[in-house]
Amino acid sequence: MSEKETLVELAGKPLGSRILGYFKMSGPGYMQSAMTLGGGSIASCVLMGSLLGYQLLWVQPLAIFLGLCVLGAVAKQTCHTGEKPYEVFWKRLHPALAISWGVAALVATILWHIPQYSLTANGAVELASGVGINLGSNAGRAFIGLVVLSAAGFVCYLYSTGAKGLKIYETLVKVLVWGIVGAFAVVAFRTGIDVKELFLGFTGISFLQYIAANGFPEQATIPIVGGIAAAVGINMVFLYPYSLLNKNWGKEHRELAYFDLISGMAVPFILATTFMMVAVANTIGPDPGSAGSIVKDIRAILPVLDATLGKTLSLLLIGLGMFAIGFSTIITHMLASGFIGCELFGFEYRGKAKFWFSLLPAIGIIGVLVKFPWFAAVTASSLAAPLMPVAVIGFIILLNSKSYMGDARPEGAKRIFWNTSLIAAVLIMSVAGYNGLKGNWNTLKSNLGSDPAAEEAPAEENPQQRKRTTPKRISPHSALPPPCRPRFRPRP
Repeated sequence: MSEKETLVELAGKPLGSRILGYFKMSGPGYMQSAMTLGGGSIASCVLMGSLLGYQLLWVQPLAIFLGLCVLGAVAKQTCHTGEKPYEVFWKRLHPALAISWGVAALVATILWHIPQYSLTANGAVELASGVGINLGSNAGRAFIGLVVLSAAGFVCYLYSTGAKGLKIYETLVKVLVWGIVGAFAVVAFRTGIDVKELFLGFTGISFLQYIAANGFPEQATIPIVGGIAAAVGINMVFLYPYSLLNKNWGKEHRELAYFDLISGMAVPFILATTFMMVAVANTIGPDPGSAGSIVKDIRAILPVLDATLGKTLSLLLIGLGMFAIGFSTIITHMLASGFIGCELFGFEYRGKAKFWFSLLPAIGIIGVLVKFPWFAAVTASSLAAPLMPVAVIGFIILLNSKSYMGDARPEGAKRIFWNTSLIAAVLIMSVAGYNGLKGNWNTLKSNLGSDPAAEEAPAEENPQQRKRTTPKRISPHSALPPPCRPRFRPRP
């Protein structure tokens, strides 16, 4: 029985039976999960967790809901028409919009690639340390980079070899995604989840309480913007419809596509980012209701984590999480680059063209030698942020076009839902993009020669900051300072 025949048969069954059947056919949603769970997500989680603990847990669910609405609209259009979005943007909207979208997505993919290699190398170094092997030297990190690039290239090759290779790829991505969730879940549960603070954080109540008592914390702006921007990037919106077309998903697959986005992208993303933030909050975060100091590296939790998990297990879990996040994102970036490059330059996605365009982000391998390549990520975010809302507006126009969508154009309450959710996404992304550009411009000026110490001045001059207790800030692999005690008791 073909996949389409199976879907037709499932359509007449109860929801529970349909869901069980859909689990076996899911795939593109996990590609989006692998891409969104990248260096940007882990960085934003560490920043938010170390600064305000559980108080910003609402950011990632909000961000992925917006992304779910956008990608759901893309799935609805792609499955119904079977047309390539880049060509549709070119013919039905404007060539300049199509080119801008493609170029921004390609450049952002290449620049975002650098932090992924850094993250992957850091994870591999920690994993190796857990079994007594030292790969922390430049030679060791270069070796890691070459192995990762070779493995990622091979996985991309498998993706294009046909149905069997595609199945192997999707299975690997599912293992990596759930490996990320599992690794950080162990850390979060072993350090102890505060259920009350979890509820207050998810609902935003604790953050509103903090604002009412202390005013809006300016330091939280960039982490919040980063969390929203990292959830759904402009390259994800480009890759997703092509991954649907590559699997030959059509009108019969529309409900499967929605389910796939929820189960393959939204659920793993929310779980993984929540466990990351909880782990950081439990170890180096501030006390409930207060603010701490921003820490950029998740390895900063290791000295505290050793007390409850032991040094070896701590290294293995954090190393596994970092490696899986970086490696899975590297693969999806390469696939995205292949699709984008072929579309921009008018090639079919096959053969040498696909291979060479997939290798464009390989320059990111230099990231293995850069400890914190934040500058590249900031530049990419600054470039892509303004065009993300523009791309979504393009999909809104197409969704409401009768000549394009035909009978599949939403009507009545459905039309109100789609347009309301997508317009809300545009507004929130626009505000986030503006604030992100504003903050990133200051960072850019600092990197181009301003006094680096100036970045710390606002935090020192903030009268609210002077009232706070000593921040719980530690450096990776350093001994735990006496004033900075774990918020949890080691379990026997």
